[in-house]
Amino acid sequence: MTDSLNDQENSVRLLVVNRTIDRLAVMYSDWISQKGYEGIPDFFRHHLYAPANKAARDAALDSLYNKLKSVTGPEMTANIHMLIELNKLTDDLDLDTARVLLAGTLKRKKPEEIDFEDLTSAIREAGRKEDRKRQVQMVADSLTFFFSLSKLPLIKLVMAPIKVAASLVGAMDLISTMEAGYNLSRTIKDMGPFVDSFCKREIEFIEADFVAPQLIKL
Repeated sequence: MTDSLNDQENSVRLLVVNRTIDRLAVMYSDWISQKGYEGIPDFFRHHLYAPANKAARDAALDSLYNKLKSVTGPEMTANIHMLIELNKLTDDLDLDTARVLLAGTLKRKKPEEIDFEDLTSAIREAGRKEDRKRQVQMVADSLTFFFSLSKLPLIKLVMAPIKVAASLVGAMDLISTMEAGYNLSRTIKDMGPFVDSFCKREIEFIEADFVAPQLIKL
């Protein structure tokens, strides 16, 4: 595989990310219009799904996990490991979808012309329905984790050894994701109703869309 093709695949992967977040913003507008929740699309777009310096961060994640096992409790370590696994799964699914688009739709359409119908059609063709449902649950669990962090009275003390470990292996971008997550959560009184709604509606959407294309109303 050539470098230019890798660059092309990565560019279309980012297109998949952005169209996915656009879809979520439409489908969850009833939540996002509420105070506190309006920052969720940006958090998904810039931190959870497509963070800055992604390649450098990904290269350091496994090293960070090994470091954290000696400096944090098992629950915190498990949650950070879940974030690492979510990052890997999301990238894998988005790349599969990008490759379907490159092999088909993008031969006749420009990237900016890709719409929700094109996106969901490519997702169905890429398959992996159960992995997509698992991804939804991991996103929900991550939001719950960030919410729990935001309610800790001594969060700076909790984060201090994690930041040290991250700095040693060059994984400060993951810390930025965690900090963005709990800063978002600080303005939300109870994340539970949104997480439950997101999980239920997304899984129902995936199940239905793999049976018959679902209309996404703008």
